Amino acid sequence: MVLDLYTDWISQPCRAVSMLLMDNNIEHQVYEIGIMKGETKSAAYKQINPSGKVPSIVDDGFHLGESHTIMRYLCESRNLPDHYYPKDLKQRAKVDYWLDWHHSNLRHGSLRLIGANVFGPIKQFSEQKIEELRKEGNDVLKSSLTFMDENLSKNNYIAGGNQLSIADIALVCEVVMLPISGASYEDYPNVQAWVKRLSTEIKSWDEANATLNKFLASQKK
Repeated sequence: MVLDLYTDWISQPCRAVSMLLMDNNIEHQVYEIGIMKGETKSAAYKQINPSGKVPSIVDDGFHLGESHTIMRYLCESRNLPDHYYPKDLKQRAKVDYWLDWHHSNLRHGSLRLIGANVFGPIKQFSEQKIEELRKEGNDVLKSSLTFMDENLSKNNYIAGGNQLSIADIALVCEVVMLPISGASYEDYPNVQAWVKRLSTEIKSWDEANATLNKFLASQKK
């Protein structure tokens, strides 16, 4: 059976899952679910994913959410090339480390800035709350990008190794959407080189990022 993917093309986790699917020619049907339209909170969608988040997949009746878990599942269930999620226990642990680190560091900082600069005005947060979110977001992102830059000064890929892993896909999708939150990675040369490298190695890069790039271009006008 064809795997069903429920996604929003602006979302970092959604684009990461889509890249893994497309780069490995895994047949799937895409269902677009608009986060900003409130579609993830609908009763119909919560039948797919009770947490009301994207991405989600349905694979022969098996429902699964959380992008990192989905990518691990795809690597194992579709027997994808080993570099994505290595069989070697120590190398796999490095990939898992960066996937876990992502949520409490890079993504945490990004979401705080999005809360301050995007949702703050829409939801009429107080100036104090916006400033608190902005300060935390900036501090966490500076620390996170510095840590990544130091690691990438010694490695071409975030978890080491000679080829990209699902950790690279997850983190790079976060980094390239930082401008939405008002942040940048321009001061981190090794992160910049890594992004450029992955943009040529991930075959579906342009397709998966098309909606994001269109949105970013519209913000510059």
